[in-house]
Amino acid sequence: MGRSKKEPIKNGKIWIVCGILLALITPWYFPESFGEILILGVPLWAVIIIIASILLSTFLSYVIRNHWMIEEEEKKGVN
Repeated sequence: MGRSKKEPIKNGKIWIVCGILLALITPWYFPESFGEILILGVPLWAVIIIIASILLSTFLSYVIRNHWMIEEEEKKGVN
């Protein structure tokens, strides 16, 4: 039950995932042909950016909830 949490800034895996997701939401990395491919009338590059944005938001929520050491949790451990 007592798995100690450390600050997420010290976890390299979190930085790698954030870097990949941030690269996916940057449209100038995509080839020009991605603008020609449409999915339900939306260009492929836009679909990739929307999905990556949702994944980035979900991942950051997970990191904050499970890896971030909150002051209240520290006080609970002292009592």
